[in-house]
Amino acid sequence: STGVAYRDPALVRVVGGQEQALTAPEATPDGFGIELADEAPLDGTAGCDRFVARIVRGLDPQAQTPAWMATRLTEAGMRPISLAVDISNYVMLALGQPTHAYDLATLDGPIVVRRARAGEKLTTLDDVERTLDPEDLLITDDGETVLGIAGVMGGASSEVSDTTTDVLIEAAHFDQRTVARSARRHRLSTEASKRFERGVDTELAPQAAQLMVELMVELGGGTADPAVTDAGQVSAPEPIELDPTMPTRYIGVDYTPDRVREILETIGCTVEEVSDGILTVTPPTWRPDLTTPPDLVEEVARIDGYDRIPSVLPTAPGGRGLTHAQRVRRTVAAALAGQGLDEVLTYPFV
Repeated sequence: STGVAYRDPALVRVVGGQEQALTAPEATPDGFGIELADEAPLDGTAGCDRFVARIVRGLDPQAQTPAWMATRLTEAGMRPISLAVDISNYVMLALGQPTHAYDLATLDGPIVVRRARAGEKLTTLDDVERTLDPEDLLITDDGETVLGIAGVMGGASSEVSDTTTDVLIEAAHFDQRTVARSARRHRLSTEASKRFERGVDTELAPQAAQLMVELMVELGGGTADPAVTDAGQVSAPEPIELDPTMPTRYIGVDYTPDRVREILETIGCTVEEVSDGILTVTPPTWRPDLTTPPDLVEEVARIDGYDRIPSVLPTAPGGRGLTHAQRVRRTVAAALAGQGLDEVLTYPFV
């Protein structure tokens, strides 16, 4: 951590050289219908615990992606396609929240998020027909027409086209394992799946949808519906109890309790002291990987600097020689090598 001031792109955007707050409106009762109907969650974890939907109408089908956005997408390894799709990809790259844009005219509604049924098929945006697995989480129109594999890739039936004027924006939070398994099952490693597999901030969806709305209005001449949908309920991060002496004992560097607390607060944790100096650390929503005390110890070592960790070789006890198991292993290895065999270290299988 360098201590440099940070401007969160999910809270502030720059418009015309001026900083402008990015504020998502509260959900309204008349928002587009969303139903989270996962009847077969993996180990009790729902496939989708939050789904934000917004609508922008009256987009100019002829509006072009501005050069600055097309350049940023290209530099990030993505191909500019159309304004609506490019805005969706740009928001994903800028905030880390994958989003999706549907042609509203192709939808009957409501959107139902459910697991696949036996025998269901979907033609994805890459024009490949895929046979779905009951473990796949799907985005569907009224529970029947499959619109896409959640967190992986959308379907061709609701794709934004050159004539699209009204767009439904999706910004959702999907279960990491569900997305990872679907991506591997269908051999679809997409920009969206890579992010969901590694964990996306549960509080980011409304901000990402708002940024998409503002860019579509600004660049495409659209008008945002006042109705907002925010379906589902996400769980708050679990607090972790940490002994402030643990980083010193694990790493071998003298970290004071104040330094431990300072580092954890620097990365966004909320730290409170309970009895006997023990700390209660609540990780931020954007760090789903922090679940145990050793995870926090690793953060302390990382932020304070790996270069501060001394390299100390242990003192080997003498006079014991090889164990029986070591002698047998070497004898067998020597015999096999004498027969012309080679030993291979198969790292992928370890």
